[in-house]
Amino acid sequence: MAATVRAAVLPAVGAPLAVTEIVLPDPGPGQVRIRLAAAGVCHSDLSLSDGTMRVPVPAVLGHEGAGTVAAVGEGVTRLAPGDPVVL
Repeated sequence: MAATVRAAVLPAVGAPLAVTEIVLPDPGPGQVRIRLAAAGVCHSDLSLSDGTMRVPVPAVLGHEGAGTVAAVGEGVTRLAPGDPVVL
């Protein structure tokens, strides 16, 4: 089932992050949805936000994190909802 979550979104290069609600689709085959407990913004994210590296915007930054599996897609067998994970 699709989920509505709060995320720090980069609305445009050079703009401040905006905390907003986004809709995440159901995980597809081989995908996992994680409920993050903590996320970091690393140097790569800073490079995206200042335009050094290009990314389509709006974009959700923060690919380093820890949390629990919220949902799994078809074919995922090594993880289950509730499992702790580190990204």
